[in-house]
Amino acid sequence: MGERAQAPAQLAGLDREAWEALLGNALPFAVGAGEVLFRQGDHADALYLVEAGLLEIAARIPGDDNAVISAIRPGELVGEFALLDDGPRSARVRAVEDTRGLVVSGRRFRALLADGSGWAMQLGHALRRLVAARTRQTLEQIVAEGHFDPHALRQLHSGPGPSPSRSDAAVLAHGLARLKGIGDIVQAGALLEARRGATVAAPGDRQDGLFLVLRGAVRAAVPRGAMAEQVFVFGPGCFVGLTGHSDGGPQPLLVTAAEQAQLVHLPAVTLAALEADAPPWLPVLHAAFGRQLVQDQRKANRHLGRSLSLARFNHAGELG
Repeated sequence: MGERAQAPAQLAGLDREAWEALLGNALPFAVGAGEVLFRQGDHADALYLVEAGLLEIAARIPGDDNAVISAIRPGELVGEFALLDDGPRSARVRAVEDTRGLVVSGRRFRALLADGSGWAMQLGHALRRLVAARTRQTLEQIVAEGHFDPHALRQLHSGPGPSPSRSDAAVLAHGLARLKGIGDIVQAGALLEARRGATVAAPGDRQDGLFLVLRGAVRAAVPRGAMAEQVFVFGPGCFVGLTGHSDGGPQPLLVTAAEQAQLVHLPAVTLAALEADAPPWLPVLHAAFGRQLVQDQRKANRHLGRSLSLARFNHAGELG
């Protein structure tokens, strides 16, 4: 990050004031070559910004082996899940070279976010974009691998899209009261009914906002001929389309109704108006976005790990 004059590319969107505030709330860290920064399953408590050196991210796969997922170089971040979700570390991070940089405490970040800190809110937006971009990369790897567990395959159903619903959205949303502002969110969108097999979104589609599942379930999968390799299942309270909404890219997977479902469509213009109006429950909505993005990335990483493990097994069988 050189003279730390500006935020790294992975934190694009932070203005100079927010970047300087982040630096003022960070501490230095250093780890020697071969040392582990944190292990899979550890309590997640901080975000790391690498200034010099090289880190590798590896996740456990079936057989108690580790598969290297990616590398973290100067100017890049690792451990961002800690600021968006309170779950354990999803992978091991080890130093390939002597590495140093800055560390931001998750507890400190969340306290400032609760107080409405401007830089913390900007950082939250940037981290959601980063997690979404990493999920997209993982999904692209899953598509390219071509090795999949037969148990993940489902019969491919792809029919007409959702249609307007006559149900009462407020009644359907009552069971999701844990999501603060759910009543206002539902009223801001259009209630749709998706019959089993209805196509909610296709790979490559340009996204227009999000869908919120109120009843039923929606499946996100990779088409594999007449079958579909299931990666995610979204139930009541889950948002569909968060990856594209957060990183601005197209829909990465085929999204269909796994069973009859009731969805609220929140167009991009509606979501932009919510951001501009900044209702008091908006931080809670942002937190829900962050948690689900992290959960989706964890699921995608596990799915990729199984694919890599299957590829190794098949390769070993060919050699034998």
